[in-house]
Amino acid sequence: MQSKKAEFIVELELYDAEKSYPRSLELYEEYSQKNVGETIRIRRENFDKANLKAKRELATDVESEVENFRAWLEETKGLQINTAHYYSISLKSLLLGLPIGVHVAQLFETILKTRIK
Repeated sequence: MQSKKAEFIVELELYDAEKSYPRSLELYEEYSQKNVGETIRIRRENFDKANLKAKRELATDVESEVENFRAWLEETKGLQINTAHYYSISLKSLLLGLPIGVHVAQLFETILKTRIK
């Protein structure tokens, strides 16, 4: 069972994500066929409950998922290598269930928008 603080943090992140919803989150939902809010909640719970060995395994799984997402972006969406890399790597902390994931995704989204213009 999540504490009130953890529930508040998840709600805050979901509010921020829904408010500005970076393109990387939209693409990840399309790729994973899962709601990003649910992904945040489940992964945070799993990461919080995990021992050190399990956390390392979760991190390894995330590395693979990030790489697969990057490849999908290039192959399916036709994104350039650098753009696909930024979109995928910006989701790493989100996929680990860490609170800064949404903010990192928004930062990368801002950088990409200013660099592409």
